[in-house]
Order: sequence, then C-alpha cells, then structure tokens
Amino acid sequence: MSDAKHQQRDDALARDVLKSGTNIDRRSLFVSAAAFGVGAAATAAHAQAPSAPAAAPAAAPTAPPAPARKPILKDDSRVLNIGATVRSGNYWNFSTFMTPVEEFYVRNHYPTPLVEQKPVLAPENWKLKVHGASVERPFEITYAELLKMPSKSIIATMECHGNGRTLFWEQGGFTPQEVTGGNWVLGAIGQAEWQYVPISEIFALAGIKPGAKTVMFWSGVDGADMGRPMAMADVLTLQNDMGVCYAMNGNPLIADHGAPVRLVVPGFGGTASIKWLTEIRVSDKRIWTRLNTKGECYIGPTYQAPENAADDEFLGGITQADIKGPMVTWMPPKSIITVPLVIEKSASLPANYPLKKGEVPKLAAGKQTMRGYAWAPQHGVKHVEYRIDGGAWQQATLRQPNLGKYTWVRFEFPWEAPAGAHVIETRTTDVSGVTQPETIPLNTLGMANWSIPKFKVEVV
Repeated sequence: MSDAKHQQRDDALARDVLKSGTNIDRRSLFVSAAAFGVGAAATAAHAQAPSAPAAAPAAAPTAPPAPARKPILKDDSRVLNIGATVRSGNYWNFSTFMTPVEEFYVRNHYPTPLVEQKPVLAPENWKLKVHGASVERPFEITYAELLKMPSKSIIATMECHGNGRTLFWEQGGFTPQEVTGGNWVLGAIGQAEWQYVPISEIFALAGIKPGAKTVMFWSGVDGADMGRPMAMADVLTLQNDMGVCYAMNGNPLIADHGAPVRLVVPGFGGTASIKWLTEIRVSDKRIWTRLNTKGECYIGPTYQAPENAADDEFLGGITQADIKGPMVTWMPPKSIITVPLVIEKSASLPANYPLKKGEVPKLAAGKQTMRGYAWAPQHGVKHVEYRIDGGAWQQATLRQPNLGKYTWVRFEFPWEAPAGAHVIETRTTDVSGVTQPETIPLNTLGMANWSIPKFKVEVV
C-alpha cells in the first residue's frame, strides 16, 4: 500500500475514533501491514506426527505416539521466536493502532497450559476463589457468573519487563554475563482492547478489611510459583482500570494469552497481568514470591531492597535474603521506529529475525516518511522527538488516534535520506515532563530498559 493510501486509511480511522470515542471499528484497526518493505517471516510448516504402524498379529497393541507438545500454540509466521516459551512482536512490521492477537507477544514462564492437561481451564469448570485474612466475605465465582457481572472495556498497551533488554548489550556497554535474559529486541509490546470485571466490583462483593497490605493474584494452573503480589495501595489506585479479564480484541481469550481468564493491569509490566487466574487472596502481610524477588525486579548497585520483615509471608522457598531490589511496576516512557535493530553484541539472535548478526537494514535514498510508536502508560505521551546522526532534536508529528495514558501513539517524520550510513534516535517525553534518558543504570535481569534507542540504517 502506498504512503498516501496508508495516510488516507489512518485519517479516516482517526475521524471515526474521534466521533465515536473508544468504540473503534475493529476491522479497520486489526489489519496488519508491513513497514519499509520488510515482509513478514515465511509461514512455518507444521508436520504432523505419523500414525503408528499396525501391530503384528502376535504383538501387544501399540498406542500411537503422542503428538508433540507445543510450548506455545501461536504460529511463528507472525511473531519472533526468541525461546521455547516466549514470542516477540515483529515491531518493524507494526502499522496498526491495535495489535492483532496473532501478532501479540507472548511471555510464559512455562508451556501454555492446555485444557487436556488442566480441565479447570475449560470455561464450564473454571472458578475464581476470592479469600484471605483481609476478606470479610470469601466467595467463589464461575465463568458464567463472571460474565454476568458489570464489566468495562479498556484499550491499553501491555509490555514485558524485558522489552528492550537488548539495548543493554548493543548500546549500554554491558556483557551478556552482566545482564542476563532473553533477547526480546523491542517487540515485547502490543496494544489490545481488554474486556474485564473491575477489581472494584470484586472487592465490593468480598468486603476488604482495614489494614490489608497485599493482594496476591495466583494462577493455580501454570507453574507452581506463578503468583504475583501487588501492594494494596497500588491495587486501590487502579481498582477501576484493572480487573479480571476474559476477552481480548472483542473475542474470548486464547490459550497463549491466559484463557479462559487472566488479570489485566494497564500500565504495569506484563507480569502483573497474571494469566490463567484462579485465585485472589487479600492479606494483612507483605507477600514474597519468585516474581517479586528473583524474577522481575531491578537488581543492581543503584537499587535498594524494598521494605521487608522476618514475619512477612514467604512462598515457594523464597527467603528474606532473596529480597534484593524493587519489583517493576509502572513501565517507563519509550519510543521505537519500525526498523529492525542491528544486533551485533548480544549472545543470541532470535531464530527468525529478519537480519543476520551485524547486518544493517537498507533504505532507499530520497524522500522517506519514518514511522514509529511511543508510549508512556503512567502519564501519557506529551511529545516525541527524533534526531539523525547526532544532530538537533526535532519534534515528530503525532498521529491520531491518541486515546490517553494507557495507549500508545503512532508518530512520523519526513527525512530526505542521503546515501550512506546513518543513526536515527527517538525519545518520548511524558505528560509529567519525564524524557527518555541516554542510558540507564545496570540491572542484572535487564528490566525495563527505556534508554534512547539508536537505529542504524544504510541508505542506498
């Protein structure tokens, strides 16, 4: 599609959005297109396991071999395979305001649980247990009952804490030994419409006692350590915007995204939005699990351990000695352009990345319209700037729609591209005045890198 036709389509979409609020035409928003001529990866072929041969007359019956267990069900033709249970979005192909489910990143700590192995995941079997020392009226609710409760729809980005970890290696000067984790590059983010029952409705049924400190959101069907505590103060701040989610982009959740029910916490890192949710426990104690100690925290020389005490609750073998840094909560302001990042220094290269190690993407010389995405979920995007080859910062044009702090905004800027090697940088400033920095301090788990990304391109 030509730039002019792209713009005509998006302008028409923006007018529709402005007229109708957030009741957006899904067909218009969920269609995907490639950017800068970089095509989607070729569709992967999935061979079926052959049937077992017929048993010989005298032999015992032989069962057919079990089909291979896929850790993630999503088709890799539209996502980036960076590991057994993780898939990144192909952000260089992003063009739509909403991310199609097929292109939405997946972050699992374990293989996607299936109904065949976990019957509780069938909607007719699923229940949510709400209880705890700080709950006045414990109860259980079925899937059918959940769908009858008052619900809301919110359009919001979701981003993995590890998104941008690659920048520590490629631009931050750190080695893979100093910063560990998966090579997400910049695509562990997507935007969806989430249908959910607000936590305020759950709390109204349960009755919350004074002095509640922690809300534990527990999977119950994922790995044995998949519980995410949230401070009660944070939950109360977000109680109308976060909730028990059962639909994504207008359809029931799929298995990779937590079917039948997950939590959604707009603005917080994706780990807060626990998938395959079956239990909410409200406690009068602080609670520590792997996710808020060893797994999803800022750990490094500039970070201090959060407040804790020996009489806190410790789960899954976690001890007080494991508390070394604060859990990631709000995701910081970020920006990207839809050009694949050059990967030279990382320990690994994603299996189906469009560039070889050290390869630089090519653009045609002459007039270009560079496009990108910016987000700042705690306060919202104020403006986006860009610069080329270390020159002066200039303001990019923000494109409609722009629906508020939880959503990203697309931006663009013109460039008369001369032949040669170039570096393009972008930075977001949020409504509170916070701007993306040149660098961020070391954190050994590579969490929430929001430094200014540097995109190398070769113009020919």
